[in-house]
Amino acid sequence: MSRGSQVDLITPRKKYDGGVILTALILLLAFGVVMVFSSSGIYSDYRYKNLYYLIMKQAFWIGTGSMGLIFFKNINMNKLREFATPFFIASLILVITVFVPYFGKSAGGARRWISLFGFTFEPSELLKLAFIIYVAAAIEKREKVMKAFMNGIAPFFFIFVIAAIVMILQPDLGSILMILFVLCIMLFAGGVNLYHAFAVGILLIPSAYLIIMKASYRSKRIQAFLDPWAYSQGISYQIVQSFIAFGSGGLFGKGLGKGTQKLFYLPESHTDFIFAIVGEEAGLLGATGVLLVFGFIIWKGIDIALKLDETFDKMLAVGITSWIGLQAFINMSVVTGLLPTKGLTLPFISYGGSSLLVNMMAVGILLNLAKQVRR
Repeated sequence: MSRGSQVDLITPRKKYDGGVILTALILLLAFGVVMVFSSSGIYSDYRYKNLYYLIMKQAFWIGTGSMGLIFFKNINMNKLREFATPFFIASLILVITVFVPYFGKSAGGARRWISLFGFTFEPSELLKLAFIIYVAAAIEKREKVMKAFMNGIAPFFFIFVIAAIVMILQPDLGSILMILFVLCIMLFAGGVNLYHAFAVGILLIPSAYLIIMKASYRSKRIQAFLDPWAYSQGISYQIVQSFIAFGSGGLFGKGLGKGTQKLFYLPESHTDFIFAIVGEEAGLLGATGVLLVFGFIIWKGIDIALKLDETFDKMLAVGITSWIGLQAFINMSVVTGLLPTKGLTLPFISYGGSSLLVNMMAVGILLNLAKQVRR
């Protein structure tokens, strides 16, 4: 069925699922602003001599992200399909530019950012979205041969390897694992042969092992995960401080702004580990509330995917929903000690311009897809 005929079938009185997703997004952004200011104020004053420096930057990126959301909410989905390949190639090139002298920027032993006009941007975040759009378009083109190996699953993992190579050089293992997980979910939803997927997974295990064990800091993270208290003053210091934050927060929390772990005890308290500050200041109830809002977004995203007619739309909804859901799940699991430490932010809540901007663009696409739902 063509998209034009779908529009004819939509009645003016239809229920718009995007409204509830937008409401959930606004709740997360508003709560994120409060938590970023609470967790970064003292650090911001110490480093930048301005209590409001980081929260002002966060507000700027929310504003920029809002424009990106509006743009993708109203973009013609046929155009997005047509530009899937050029967008993916451009994103790959942008990731490579982090290695260009005087343009790429290093931090914490990684080279993942580009700096331009006083702003820094992490291209791998944009690559995640471009990868999802490209895979959605490719699944639609190969819909009739997805059960085959050479014409079905093989081309997708070839593209994944290309993306993984440019990101492992940074290095950015977290983003590699993220797009791999999202790819697997999209291929499953697209009808790939599960035996083929299992075989490819087996082939990837040795490479994954070598990548993880090659870097000593990755193997140390696994040690810290297996026995955090044994290394509480060393490699496990961050996760132990996170445990302390959750433990001291109890059921109702200490109150917003009254936490102590952000006082230079918990590293990355306003970025990767902001959920620990949520647990300390808002307690178990506040942390559960955040979890429920993310769960609601995932539920509505899946509901939208199931009700869409075109394969590209379905796969796009599946990819975006799984990406946001997985990143939130992994971040919260890391902070609570359920997974080894990995540098992924909590969507819409953590401080960070690149991830916030691209995540809001992705939600804009999801809102666009919600308009296509025929009731």
